[in-house]
Amino acid sequence: MASVLKRKRGSAQGVETLKRAKATTDVLEDAPTSVISGGGWDAAFAPTQNNELATINGSGAHNDKLESSDAEDFEQYTQKEESEKKAKKLSKSKTPKSKGPEWKVSAPIGGRMIDVDPLFTEGEKFLIVAHRQSIQVYSTATSLLHRSIDLSVNGSRPANVRIVAYALSETDPNMIWVACSDGAVYHINWVAGSGTDQFWTTSSMGMTHMTASSMTSAGRTRDIVFTTEERRDGGWRVTAHELTPPGSNIPTVARTIYTSTQPIHILKAVKNGSLIVAASESRVLVANLKTADFDSVDKIRYEFRVFESTDYISSIDVRVTAANKSQKSKSKESKSKAETFGVVDVVVGDVKGSIFVHNDLLRKMIQSQNAAASGKAAVDMLPRKMHWHRKAVQSVKWSLDGNYIISGGSETVLVLWQLDTGKKQFLPHLSATIQNIVVSPTGSSYAVRLADNSAMILSTSELKATTSVSGLQAQVIRDTVSLDSKVSRVKDDEREGILVQRAPAVINPLKPSHLLLAVGENQEIDPLSKQILSTPYLQTFDVASSHNISRQALSRTNITNINVGPNAHRISEPQVTHMQISHDGLWLATVDEWLPPRRDLEYLGHSTINLADEQRKRREVYLKFWQWSKTSETWELVSRVDAPHTMAPENCGAGRIFDLVVDPSSHAFSTIGEDSTVRIWRPKTRTRDGIAVRGKDGEALVSWSCRGQVTLPKPVSEVEVTVPAAPQRPDHGCLAFSEDGSVLAAALTGGPDAVIHLVDPSTGAVKFSRPTSYTGDIVRMAIVSQYLVTVADEVRVYDIVSNELKYGIKLGSRQLALNLEQKAEMIHLNVDRQSKTFAVVLPCKGREKEGVHIAGTLAGVYSQIAVFEAARATPLMAQSLPHLITALIPAAASPGYVAIDAAAEITTITPKSSQATAVMAHSIADLGLESVVEEPAVGLMQLVEEAQPEEDEEMADVEAIEEDADDDGAPVVSQQQLANIFDIGPSFALPPIEEMFYQVAELFSAKPIGVQ
Repeated sequence: MASVLKRKRGSAQGVETLKRAKATTDVLEDAPTSVISGGGWDAAFAPTQNNELATINGSGAHNDKLESSDAEDFEQYTQKEESEKKAKKLSKSKTPKSKGPEWKVSAPIGGRMIDVDPLFTEGEKFLIVAHRQSIQVYSTATSLLHRSIDLSVNGSRPANVRIVAYALSETDPNMIWVACSDGAVYHINWVAGSGTDQFWTTSSMGMTHMTASSMTSAGRTRDIVFTTEERRDGGWRVTAHELTPPGSNIPTVARTIYTSTQPIHILKAVKNGSLIVAASESRVLVANLKTADFDSVDKIRYEFRVFESTDYISSIDVRVTAANKSQKSKSKESKSKAETFGVVDVVVGDVKGSIFVHNDLLRKMIQSQNAAASGKAAVDMLPRKMHWHRKAVQSVKWSLDGNYIISGGSETVLVLWQLDTGKKQFLPHLSATIQNIVVSPTGSSYAVRLADNSAMILSTSELKATTSVSGLQAQVIRDTVSLDSKVSRVKDDEREGILVQRAPAVINPLKPSHLLLAVGENQEIDPLSKQILSTPYLQTFDVASSHNISRQALSRTNITNINVGPNAHRISEPQVTHMQISHDGLWLATVDEWLPPRRDLEYLGHSTINLADEQRKRREVYLKFWQWSKTSETWELVSRVDAPHTMAPENCGAGRIFDLVVDPSSHAFSTIGEDSTVRIWRPKTRTRDGIAVRGKDGEALVSWSCRGQVTLPKPVSEVEVTVPAAPQRPDHGCLAFSEDGSVLAAALTGGPDAVIHLVDPSTGAVKFSRPTSYTGDIVRMAIVSQYLVTVADEVRVYDIVSNELKYGIKLGSRQLALNLEQKAEMIHLNVDRQSKTFAVVLPCKGREKEGVHIAGTLAGVYSQIAVFEAARATPLMAQSLPHLITALIPAAASPGYVAIDAAAEITTITPKSSQATAVMAHSIADLGLESVVEEPAVGLMQLVEEAQPEEDEEMADVEAIEEDADDDGAPVVSQQQLANIFDIGPSFALPPIEEMFYQVAELFSAKPIGVQ
């Protein structure tokens, strides 16, 4: 059912059609239709109608040429898959099943918390945060996910729809209002998880912000929803809505209460909607309700006043209190409004780190307006200024009593400003930039959301974390403009082209649900920038529970140091470029790289000095081997190899490591570097005077070292040249182990011939070299069964045993236009040895508004994936994924693949007959355990008190004697002590009942005084 409304026109009002639509659960199958490949994105995103992926069969022992065949691209593969699905649904006749396994893509789990203040529920038992298209409800007592509510986004709506704001209903604490970027507004019961099947469409131009407040007029109390959106004729507006359910006697109405030529990016409604405070770039908007005598929202009236700030406003908060005698104005108009609205204190944070405190702002603005009208002296509206932050004040809030101001930013420090004394308190060394701060309704705790996709609740008394929630900390593409872009600042080194860097990730074979991922402090990527993200941390994420397990440092970090130098440049951290884990999950190998910024070498500037060469000479590259510790449950560093490869055979500087692979059959890793050598690393027992060195647990200590080195021979064309040429440094290289570890394939780019070398890892001898094995620059390589798969300008599959080309798949013209760095980072290839398949992921560019490609940006980028059997050229599955894939790894416990995308979501691609790893992720509500979590901590204490009157007289006499004998020996058991034993999570997480009994008995039993 739909309710249609035309809003009445008034001063600064507009007419809009408001619709209530019913959402469906159809899966969005329509994906953007362009398969890209661009080398500079400008060239890559030009539309084309040509078929870009050709499947060609080869024959003969040395057949290296791809002959013509019917061309078919990834888009056609995807369309075939989707048409077959639709045909199966429409057809009533039974069709024989395909012999090949059918594959499926699971629903994504995880996601990134949006940049909106978290919500405390009534009683502060739960904390509500939002992801891109879902609402997450966490228990503050256990930090566990209580309920996950997914919005119903059907195929008729854009695929990039996201939540932009949410607010708790003031009339019903069990309801929340949720606004989406396409103008849809949901009214969801977060307790029952209902309300996602219907929504109101408030604007066809989309929405940027929303808030809600309870208002009473004409004998009715209801929620009024205030939204900010873009106008069709240009500019922005603030609109008030009364959204009623279908079949209601009260119509759904709305009214535009303010219009502006500048974007309105912050909106707050306080004091039952009678006051509105907003921020529009560098302006503060304060509005008061003219009259509360209105029967419907289309007659509501507000009076807006504007106050200009110095810089772009990054955060704002408002506090309203009753006016005292000293704050009451003498003028009649100011006096009446001060008594009606009270004292309005506003605190503003800007992008340059300043904080301005405006005390009694509304009264001063009214007095200034009256003084200007009557020609009197201007009213002093100069605010109090405080400055400590170096960059934008990401969030600023009033304390509940108004004595403190709490702020946070990129310094990773929570700052508490005491207004009376001017002193500051600091909570330093948080894990990432502070983006949101929320004061709880009782003022007893703060909720802090960080840029590393985590949130915590801190007690106000001790500033200790009582609740911690952390999601997948993978890199994401920002949907909004960064606040730092509002200020001209010194920039760090950038890449040549726009790209999303590959995320090093592995699945732990010991615990198949544990995902190991290299992450950084802030993983948000600006769609228009070419920034290099540092990833010095290792996150262990449990896919089964969708919960963070741990995070540790893999390289040096600045989390406890000042992260900005004296010249205002940010101190960069190393980037983990490669990561592999052994087949038994006991050893982890990582490669981290750090390049000094070019600006630090400008003092060497000279006409004969190349700064790029000076950078490469000072590069730091470390190969590290980590061992899993069962006692501490962390990865302990065992060996560190400095500069495992040099820049060239004749140079001693640290060279890049192009690839790192693991032997699937033994404890061995292999690297290929810039010096055109392949090194094989194996462990060796440490000895001293011929005796093994043992650790604290009695185990023999080992160290890793290079046990084999292979210098790749020059191509044949180079050997036959008589005139020596200047040595050419390779730009990229690839390695691949066979399933039994008996063959190691190696290849390098940079030479005239495309040669793949087959090496015996045990002896280090090159057994076979195959020239012209690929065209262009090789990007990825893998071995599945007896087949060698390479990705360059084509995806080629070779039969190693028969030494013949089985088939090849040509990439598109726009994909070929990508530079080598973009290909290496965004094209993925991996093999699944359980299903004997390999998967290829290609980056693609979608179309924006009105079918126009936006070049030079990551907006609208997505990926296409195809799964192949090595012996067949026809893919088992080809499908478009809504976001760009940053990591593709094989699953450990079941056949299939795990993909991580640029929305920090995890998707599994598996055969339909197997169970995906991500399917195990459930909330407490999905498991039917709400009662366990919601049980109050005093429940056990009440049972103990109720049971005491039923005790017999003999027991009462014994207690009386004990109390008379020694009152000091009676134990005192608090409710918190019992809660620490019983309220630690759901039933499946409780310890054995015997252990719990002894813990309770220990609390209620008195300690012995002494032994006689």
